[in-house]
Amino acid sequence: MANDLVARRYAQALFETALKYDVVSSVEQDLDSIVGLLENDPEFREFVIAPYTGREEKIEIVVKLFSDRVTALTMQVLRVMLEKRREDEIIGLRDEFVKLRRTHQGVLFAKVTTSEKIDEEQSKALITKLEATLGKKIEAEFTIEPLLIGGIRVAYGNYVLDGSIRGALSNLREKLRHDLLKQQ
Repeated sequence: MANDLVARRYAQALFETALKYDVVSSVEQDLDSIVGLLENDPEFREFVIAPYTGREEKIEIVVKLFSDRVTALTMQVLRVMLEKRREDEIIGLRDEFVKLRRTHQGVLFAKVTTSEKIDEEQSKALITKLEATLGKKIEAEFTIEPLLIGGIRVAYGNYVLDGSIRGALSNLREKLRHDLLKQQ
């Protein structure tokens, strides 16, 4: 809880500044790159997160790695987070920053789950249909879950649209259970 609050505060300050200087997209790309490195390179993650590595050494290495690859604003935030011992909040910062950007742009995030991979044409058609239905621009993340058996499940905000066979079977089971209890 406290960590979410810290990440949210850093993200809010970063987003407001990025918005002021019209570099929101660049900062988001910077954060995606840095988080990608943290998530995919265990040695880099260990170096950045490790409490036994000195602050100055971390800052020096991060500056060498990223100073020519990221915006000055992103670099400044990284430095501050390292100085304040908040390096474990970098991933949360990125996540909160993306949420703020979506809210500002009126974009709705949807998680689409299918039992097998769908092609690009199908995914575009689905997003178009969702945008028309919901009246908002949609950013979607597509995942595969073979346990769905077939169909699709779309989760956005506090809603879940379950058009999967597994969901239909679950609904049928609940209806039968309810009808049986009602007869007794």
